[in-house]
Amino acid sequence: MSEEEAKKAIEPAVRAVVDCIAQRRYADMPAYAVLEQLSAADLEEMIEGYLALNQLTHIDAYGAVCHFKPRYEYRQMRCIPYKDGSGFHVDYDLTTDGELNDLTLQMEFLWNEAGALEARVLDAHVM
Repeated sequence: MSEEEAKKAIEPAVRAVVDCIAQRRYADMPAYAVLEQLSAADLEEMIEGYLALNQLTHIDAYGAVCHFKPRYEYRQMRCIPYKDGSGFHVDYDLTTDGELNDLTLQMEFLWNEAGALEARVLDAHVM
């Protein structure tokens, strides 16, 4: 599976998780992705704390235009296939008002026994 094919396959889950964050519906995240290492409450505390500390009002919804400068090839979502073929690691740069805010959502997608990709939220932190 190419990186572009992988992005198309995982985009609905990434969109759902980012939109949960943007709409402050942290408790709804487990409907879209496994929260193994962190609870929804942990993610809420981390993200809301980051926003407060940096005097930011919100996180943009998935697909908000990112005004990255300087203008060169920039990808807000990076999908890195695991060499063993077990799945993909995803970094999604979160934004506020179209500007990068240094907070990155990290997810992983692993093939399960049924041959489907299972979404997992790993972390949200400053990169």
